[in-house]
Amino acid sequence: MNKKAYFIGIAGKTMGALAKAFKDLGWEVSGSDHKGVYPPISTYLQDNKIPYIEGYEAKNVPKDADLVVVGRSALMVDHNNPEYLKAKTLGCPVLSYPETLRDFLIKENSIVVAGTYGKTTTSALISCILTKSGVNPSFMTGGVPLDFADGVKITDSVYSVVEGDEPPSLHETDLPKFMFYKPKYLLLTATLHDHPEIYKTPESYQQAFMELVKLLPRKGLLVYNIDNVSKAIVEAAICPVVNYSLSDPKADYLVANFRTNEDKVVFLVKGKNNFQVDLETTLLGKHNLENICSAVALCHELGFSDQAIAQGVKLFHGVKTRLEFLGKINGRYLYWDFAQHPEKVKSTLDALREHYPTSKIWAIFDPMATALKYKESLSWYPGAFDAASEVIVGKVNFLQNIAKEEKVTGADIVRAIAKTQKQVVYEPTDERLINQICSETKEDDVIVFMSSGGLRFVNLIEETIKRLRINC
Repeated sequence: MNKKAYFIGIAGKTMGALAKAFKDLGWEVSGSDHKGVYPPISTYLQDNKIPYIEGYEAKNVPKDADLVVVGRSALMVDHNNPEYLKAKTLGCPVLSYPETLRDFLIKENSIVVAGTYGKTTTSALISCILTKSGVNPSFMTGGVPLDFADGVKITDSVYSVVEGDEPPSLHETDLPKFMFYKPKYLLLTATLHDHPEIYKTPESYQQAFMELVKLLPRKGLLVYNIDNVSKAIVEAAICPVVNYSLSDPKADYLVANFRTNEDKVVFLVKGKNNFQVDLETTLLGKHNLENICSAVALCHELGFSDQAIAQGVKLFHGVKTRLEFLGKINGRYLYWDFAQHPEKVKSTLDALREHYPTSKIWAIFDPMATALKYKESLSWYPGAFDAASEVIVGKVNFLQNIAKEEKVTGADIVRAIAKTQKQVVYEPTDERLINQICSETKEDDVIVFMSSGGLRFVNLIEETIKRLRINC
């Protein structure tokens, strides 16, 4: 008889993918989530024949479950989630998402990619390179890689690649998720302050990464961004360390001679001991060159061949909603990017400006991330939107647990952006926002939707595309 796994909060992008990974292993899988599960995760679960219930009730939890996996979102609304309380009485393991990865996915050669930004794309690229090398790694990325059927895969390989997030595993007082992944090899993309709802100061944020570095064994490896990772964090390592950079000649690995050639970028990554590899990619932007450089550095240090590295980079198409091209519609170029942290927003807009130097770029910004609900985040905005021609900030929703004096309004965000980019407006009504896009944009304009998702914004994108097509 197959073992049974039940997932509380199954409609999370990574939770749904983990449920699919267990089904691929032969487990009987089911789960539940809040009411109102919507595409693409609802479609994903249905296509993979994974049953789920909308709404949390204690009776939903199978009494004969062999494992219950609990997503953090399931407890954020209600700490006393009835299914969670019921599961703890069954006598079977009740694990958080990162604990489940630790017990079922993490391998002897555990590669963890952590940092403020870039970790989803980088972890997916490393997984692609290792797959091309024939080692068939287990992996987890926080998005949907365009080159894999799923964002989570559990194999019998001795390698695993995981995206390491810094928020707590389940409860607010729990360890960060990345502390469960037993890193042997760690790649740090950046340690710029994020998640002020959890890490009240830059120092506390840095400390979390320092504790992660301390997990590395003496025979491990730390690869870090020389430009954006704190020196104190690096000094906590007892293993070999190497660094990388987009352009710093002092770095162990750096990008050189990049040039755009129609729909691809051709470049070199140079490294120590006269290492050099010719590469090409269809990914846009210098931030992606930086991501690629980091993956090349790690894979080369681990002994993977130049040929496998070059092939993996060339064939890698990126991650869904990470500067994903939605198509040319009624003469407009449409993109969707996950960008929320203003540092990532800047990278995305700089990439588009480099690729479309004479086009008008419309940035439709949906500040969904919890970190952006706090006043402290307002200092991050100046300079972030300068590469755009027009900026529209969508509806700002409040979180009940944030004190009134800490809450961020749409007007606050507009004022912060306007310090360096005057062409910015706040439009909380989706219908008017869509009308503005359809009526004011022209052929050859670029429209980039910047959001971490949510049904409202998915509908906004779909309705905008529908209207633009009607006007063709």
